[in-house]
Amino acid sequence: MPEHRIVITGAGVASAIGLGHQDFFAAFLRGDSGVRSLADRDDDGPTPPAGHENDGLWIGAPIVGFDGKQFVKPRKALKVMSREIQLAYVASMMAIEDAGLDSVFPAAESDADSTASDDNVTRFAPKEIGTVFGSEMLYGPPTELAEAFQKCLDDDGTMDESRFGEAAMRSVMPLWMLKYLPNMPACHVGIAINAHGPNNTLVLGDTSGPAALDEAISCLNRGIATCMISGAAGTRINATRLNYRNDLPIAESTENVAEASRPFDPTAKGVVGGEAAAVFVLERLEAAVQRGAKPIAEVVAMTSRFVASEGMQLVKRTCDIDTPGIRGSAAAIKLAIDDALRKAKLSPADIGMVVSHAMGDPVIDRQERQALESSLPEVPVVTPIAKLGHTGAASGSIEILVGVLALKHKQIPPSLQWNGSAESKPGVTAAKPLQKSHVLCLSHTSEGAAIATVLASV
Repeated sequence: MPEHRIVITGAGVASAIGLGHQDFFAAFLRGDSGVRSLADRDDDGPTPPAGHENDGLWIGAPIVGFDGKQFVKPRKALKVMSREIQLAYVASMMAIEDAGLDSVFPAAESDADSTASDDNVTRFAPKEIGTVFGSEMLYGPPTELAEAFQKCLDDDGTMDESRFGEAAMRSVMPLWMLKYLPNMPACHVGIAINAHGPNNTLVLGDTSGPAALDEAISCLNRGIATCMISGAAGTRINATRLNYRNDLPIAESTENVAEASRPFDPTAKGVVGGEAAAVFVLERLEAAVQRGAKPIAEVVAMTSRFVASEGMQLVKRTCDIDTPGIRGSAAAIKLAIDDALRKAKLSPADIGMVVSHAMGDPVIDRQERQALESSLPEVPVVTPIAKLGHTGAASGSIEILVGVLALKHKQIPPSLQWNGSAESKPGVTAAKPLQKSHVLCLSHTSEGAAIATVLASV
């Protein structure tokens, strides 16, 4: 089956440094940071007790000032939308507007398959539109289940788990589960635009978003959709995720909290959490041109590889920072980079920028650095997690978004450089022109999965 040229015609983002890709990238070029004390958050998430505002556990990158009521329609849908779902929905509507499809969606049953109507606007039949999203476990605040758990306690305070089913039936909102199903971002967006085409959700950790993008591209290449909406949402700063931190080390407090997230810094001790969503509209190039859309970037190649980390081989999950290789896989990252370049028929000299997945975990960052020094040693490196924290399942989509916008604006955001030493601390440089037409975006997991995406200007 011949593959088509696949382009991104719209992008949307909700992040700690901006809503919408114009504000987001402008902030990125300035070097703005969304990292702050979680005391500043204004959602219903946990905040630090007095005196602990700048402890490493309580540093994150929350989206401040976001109110789903301003964006989600109908508002009653908010009853069954967790914060991550709301962010995915908002980013999707931004991407659809950016692609010039806000007047076309929701699709109508009467619309012909990709034919121009009397108003000279290309419309889509519902079956031509699909949604594929990356996601993760969506955790609600413990307070929503507190009453049910209290009813499971005996007089002496012993927990009787057998009571939970009946207690939950009486105490928990009937639609509670719909707020926290990982597949609901794809479902809510699909319902909103009346998409009857492919609908799927991939839960693959940090690589969830790029993997969803790859599947969306497959749907377009196979001809089972004409327009795909794909992206991801995630968080590392909700209550349950803050309680479970055994998979990644916790960042240390710093004098300047905004600089607490330090990718590729060998003195960094851990990872700062964040929250975000990034979404794209994808079409075949010929179809986009036919409807008069202006592509932002082309997805030239994607490669996914897996080489188990030492932790996976030992069936061990740990936040230890003193055991090299316990998390991440330099071999998987290098294989993904090299094969993506091969698929794209490019050499390392053709790549103008790498968007990195480095996160401040010295173990994982060392794996990526080894792969980059082997495969792309002279290429400028951009680290979104330095400014946005680790945004869970959204992190890979955020990295692709940075690559897309760098090509659109022909600018490399403030970038990391190192001198090749395994222990060198990188310096931060100012934004500069992007002089090449291809960028490579990386995403990888602590278990050893890696995805490399090559993008090109159009």
